[in-house]
Amino acid sequence: MSHAPPTSVYCIVPRLGTDVGGGKIHAIYRRMNLFAARDNTSVTLVGLHHSVNQRINFAHLQSDGVLDTRIRFQSLVDLSAPDDHRSNVSNHTRFPDWDLKETKPGHKTRHSYFAGHALVMQDTSEATAAGLLTIRRVLTDPSRDTRLKYFDGILVESLSRFGDGVVERMFYADGRLIASTRHENKAFLSAENTVTRQRCSDEFQLQKTLAQNAFPADGVVFIDGITSAYLAPFIGSRKVLFLHADHRSPKGRIMPRSRLMIDQFDGDAIVTATHKHKARLEADLRPGAPIRVIPHYVDRQPPLDQNRRDICTVSRLYLDGKPIHHCIEAFTRVMHLLPDCNYVIYGDGTGRARLEQLIKHHRCEERVFVRGHTPDAEQVFATSLMSLAPTRTEGFGLALLESLTHGCPVISYDVDYGPRELIHPGVNGELVAPGDIDGIARAILKVHAQRDAYSNASLETADRYSFDAYRDRYFHLMDEIVGLGRHFDIQAPDLLQETRAAIDAAPFRHKARLLDLCIALSSDRRDLEGAYWAFQQKVDLFPQAQRPLKRCIWLSLRLGRMDAFRAHLALFAHRFPDHYSDFVAQHPDILASAEAEDAAT
Repeated sequence: MSHAPPTSVYCIVPRLGTDVGGGKIHAIYRRMNLFAARDNTSVTLVGLHHSVNQRINFAHLQSDGVLDTRIRFQSLVDLSAPDDHRSNVSNHTRFPDWDLKETKPGHKTRHSYFAGHALVMQDTSEATAAGLLTIRRVLTDPSRDTRLKYFDGILVESLSRFGDGVVERMFYADGRLIASTRHENKAFLSAENTVTRQRCSDEFQLQKTLAQNAFPADGVVFIDGITSAYLAPFIGSRKVLFLHADHRSPKGRIMPRSRLMIDQFDGDAIVTATHKHKARLEADLRPGAPIRVIPHYVDRQPPLDQNRRDICTVSRLYLDGKPIHHCIEAFTRVMHLLPDCNYVIYGDGTGRARLEQLIKHHRCEERVFVRGHTPDAEQVFATSLMSLAPTRTEGFGLALLESLTHGCPVISYDVDYGPRELIHPGVNGELVAPGDIDGIARAILKVHAQRDAYSNASLETADRYSFDAYRDRYFHLMDEIVGLGRHFDIQAPDLLQETRAAIDAAPFRHKARLLDLCIALSSDRRDLEGAYWAFQQKVDLFPQAQRPLKRCIWLSLRLGRMDAFRAHLALFAHRFPDHYSDFVAQHPDILASAEAEDAAT
């Protein structure tokens, strides 16, 4: 494997926390851990929320072994602060004079400051995983409750609540004011980037102004999901958009705003975890960058030699997207046929109360259980007979792969993308039409009757999703994006040769220009072979563009490559069926020439 050039990798996450679960966030953590172990690579998780709690959560993720200790955490506010920036004042709060200080030690040390007999200020300090947290309250103004939060003596954020319902927040980097927001009764009032003096109409616009100055030009920024893609046009670095399934509605339709952001994405690559997702994206959209498929992985564990009995579900309990109540309904219809088999649900979320109410309604409290969140999903899958994973849409479904890896077949709804990619009906699980509760019940009985065959096939499925393949795909993508440090010499003696050599290693956003240069230079030399090669590259890079494919049709005919000519013509008919007839009608000479060439041979 090639030696990695120095690279700075950034990954944007809306919020960090030990309570932030789901396959998406765990996939982000795994990818960042992978890059942290790569030579000459620095990794930074970038939080959109700037608070002391985010720093504490990050420290816990590292101490719990979830995140590699080589990974840094910085908020967008931290990153956007220029080195030479100096605020007019370190904070906008005037501290009162005091003449007496009282200290109360304990788990939290409290310092109280008095002016005469009046309490005017109070500090509460405690040790956290991220450092010494101090919260200072200023008590001199009865109409204003002001709290300032420090880490190791450096101001991070302040919050002021006014009696009229107005809340003002100020955000600091290294003690310097960077941004502020104002809300009234939770409704947005105003925001300001205090470095650039830009007034913002909402918090999204504030984040956009911060992003413009946050990332170095030679960095690589991963944007996960469509929820953060609005920042892409304001990031000047090389960019990768990882699409999960949040660009589609629960019914599978692409949301209009998502369509625009994907089509206009100006980065180097779009990554998805399944080939089915890639095919749908290319069929439904005109993505602004090439789409790469990099599946997730799980660590293969030897199956436990024990009697599997129960059915499980491991999921967040948000029933709009994960209708687990359908599974309870299905299980109650067949549980009398499976007297030794219970249904155990692991997870937390807003739907938990509804599930518990449904269990009481069916009077199946001794057969169906809601256990809450489990920190060891792998152990659950390793000891379960099968797993039920109802979902309305799924980018990949890491839990599906974890289940299969432990020999636990999966029953899921027949939806894009992960279930259709991972589950093979009748082999390692079953796919059921969404909403078909009787279908789930039939699938439970079928898998239960052939449990050993389904379990063995599940283990075989997992062999295709190894860590080595995952690592190699990401490292290859990174090498391609950074170009392995190659520099293009515009004064090279043979500029055409230099151009062709640079194309393979060039980041995507430079490939198109280099190919255009290659085509122009080949045309100047009347080199049809060179032009044909360049247009073939453009056909692969831009599958939605007609012109490169039209040029390949014409050039392959000129070069006498009839098999290639017919292949290009068939590809045009496949990609652009609405335009094929018009193309043939407008260029009858092309088909006539092809027929003459065939007759001559």
